[in-house]
Amino acid sequence: MGSLAAAGTAATATGAFSRTSATRGVSVEATGDAAAQLKLVPTSDYATYNSNGLLSLQFHGLNGNADVEITDVFKIKNQSNRNVAVFIDEGSASYAFQNGSGAAEDPSEAGSDGMYNQLANAGFNQNGWFDDDNGTEDINGPKALPSAYRSSSSNTTNRPSLDPSSYDHVLAPGQSLSPDWYIFDTPPDPDDLDVTGDLVILAYSQDYVDAGKGP
Repeated sequence: MGSLAAAGTAATATGAFSRTSATRGVSVEATGDAAAQLKLVPTSDYATYNSNGLLSLQFHGLNGNADVEITDVFKIKNQSNRNVAVFIDEGSASYAFQNGSGAAEDPSEAGSDGMYNQLANAGFNQNGWFDDDNGTEDINGPKALPSAYRSSSSNTTNRPSLDPSSYDHVLAPGQSLSPDWYIFDTPPDPDDLDVTGDLVILAYSQDYVDAGKGP
C-alpha cells in the first residue's frame, strides 16, 4: 500500500509549471464607526458622529479655572472575531513614565498633532486619557503598547499573550471599554482655551504583535 501511495503521488506531481497568473476580483469597503469591526460609540454629550459617520469629540462648555474629569466619553467595542488590545495615543510621550521609570516610547501616530501635545503647547500640560472602570489604567500606559507583549531581553513587561481575563485593555469579541478624559488647571479666562487636535485609537491583534509592528 505504501508503494501504491508513493506511485500515486508521483503521478499527480508531474507537469509542474514555472509560472502562473490568475486574476481575481477584490472588493474593499469602509463603513461608519457604528458598524465597523472596531465600533466607536458616542456615550456622552462630548461625543457625536460627524456627517460621514465617524466619531468626533468636542469638549465644549468646560469651567474655567477648574480641574475637569469626564467619564465614559465614548465606547470602544470589539466587533471582530479575535481578541484585540486597545491603546489610546494622543501624541504624548508621558505614558511611558506611568511605571515610574524608563525612557518614553515613540507615540504610534498622533505625534505633534495629537490632542495632548496641542493642549500642552497651549500651556495645559495636565491632560490625558484613562479608564476609571478598570482596576488598572492600562489604556494609556506602557503595558498597553504592543511592545509589552513581545519576547525580548529588553522587554521588562513580558506579557505572554492578549488575554482578556488578565488585562483590562484587551477585549474579547463583543467586549467593550469606555475611556475617560481629564484636564487640570483650565484658564481663569475660558476664552484662552480653544484647541483642536487628533486622537489615535490603536487596536491590535496578536498577529500584529508577533510581526513586530507598532510602538
